[in-house]
Amino acid sequence: MNFDGLARFFVSFQHWSFYPVMAVARVNLFGQSIALLLSKKRVPNKGMELACIVVFWIWFPLLVSCLPTGAERIAFVLSSFAVTGIQHVQFCLNHFSGSVYIGKPSNTWVQSQASGTVNILCSPSMDWFHGGLQHQIEHHLFPRLPRHNLRKIAPFVQSLCAKHSLTYVNVPFWEANLLTIGVLRTAALQAQDMSKPLPKNLLWEAVNTQG
Repeated sequence: MNFDGLARFFVSFQHWSFYPVMAVARVNLFGQSIALLLSKKRVPNKGMELACIVVFWIWFPLLVSCLPTGAERIAFVLSSFAVTGIQHVQFCLNHFSGSVYIGKPSNTWVQSQASGTVNILCSPSMDWFHGGLQHQIEHHLFPRLPRHNLRKIAPFVQSLCAKHSLTYVNVPFWEANLLTIGVLRTAALQAQDMSKPLPKNLLWEAVNTQG
């Protein structure tokens, strides 16, 4: 990996800052949504999207203002962001420890989806908590399949991957966290290597990554 100066600083300790950053990651989503809608890019139902954004940013401050003290208002905002951060962590667990390719993959589409994503092994009672994201491989292969059917097709996908010797990673939640932190730490150690060249705008490109 190559790093510019600012990216090197942040990436060097990203395995320590991962969870705190995820707790406020919604800020970036807010900013990206507003920037997209204010840009000249073509967005379906752009007027409705803008109207909903305006309504939200009128409603949310009014809701927070109902709390009696400033400390309670701050605590409410931070706690609401932190709870949402669980979903951001879930997204990262599904993808960060999978294989990554740049440009056109050299393998088949099915192989790319299976090796690039990670499933979370859990009981059916936890399906609501994970929201279907625990079956990320199946979701990538069948993106329009309703989430309540992902568990039903998972054994068939796993059997297919085993038949063709394809990667199929299905690990418990905590192990997925360890795999993700391990990947972040590997990149952090690379960033700490001062002999790496420094291209421009890496951090800006990372903030604006779409996928």
